[in-house]
Amino acid sequence: MKIGILSDTHNNLGMTKKAVEVFKEKKVDLVIHAGDLTSPKVLELFGHLKCRFVLGNGDIDVEMINNKSEELGFGKVEEFCDIEIEGKRIFVFHGNNVPLFRKTVASGKYHYIIKGHTHFFENYVSNKSRIINPGTLYGNDECTVAILDTDLDRVVKIRIEDS
Repeated sequence: MKIGILSDTHNNLGMTKKAVEVFKEKKVDLVIHAGDLTSPKVLELFGHLKCRFVLGNGDIDVEMINNKSEELGFGKVEEFCDIEIEGKRIFVFHGNNVPLFRKTVASGKYHYIIKGHTHFFENYVSNKSRIINPGTLYGNDECTVAILDTDLDRVVKIRIEDS
């Protein structure tokens, strides 16, 4: 399964749209957004893709984000999600809750832990879990997303160019 991963879009509609186009071109099966959408308008860019979203520390109007997410058929957006896909257990949260991160890594229950918050790409293994941070699409020298291929246990970093 191919999973498109992004985080920290911070209402940057142009760059988010480009990332969604990359995910469509690469034929991802699922898109995971690890928080800091900032605005419900960002959700509209994901069209007919299968998506999971979590809240970040910059997602102030949770009610509006959830109303838009429900309206678009994505379901409720919460602080974290724990999902299992094709036998792979995945924990997704924004990354600003350091005790939760440590507890999740220490548990050894997850194949993948997906987070954001720092605005920097990460891909490493700790206590049997692959930790993935796709970077950001806002305010950095390098705007990046990631694609995880769970069949190959491979993560590809993709730079999104501002034109």
